[in-house]
Amino acid sequence: MPAFSAALLMFAALGPLGAALGSSLAPRPGGPVAAVFPPWWDGLRTIAAAGAATSTSGAVVRFGALPFIVVVLAEDRTQLAAHGAWLLLEPQALGGCAPVLSPAQGT
Repeated sequence: MPAFSAALLMFAALGPLGAALGSSLAPRPGGPVAAVFPPWWDGLRTIAAAGAATSTSGAVVRFGALPFIVVVLAEDRTQLAAHGAWLLLEPQALGGCAPVLSPAQGT
């Protein structure tokens, strides 16, 4: 019983912190979104999936800090999940400061 009480107390104390952190990670409507794909995907597979998800309405903006994270503008965010994205997060909350892709860099 004491272990259950300690777990309940910890959950009650950390619950508001988790809710606040979760709300700061949620992407803003209409803004860019950091799409997090499976961590074992390389950059080429990640950018291909993000490009396919945004081909009709959106654009790939840049890579995130890791090769399986891509920042995109997407009107239909459900397509990102359909193409393998696990999470959609607010890029600024993650420190989204990777360089912008240029046409000369390719995909």
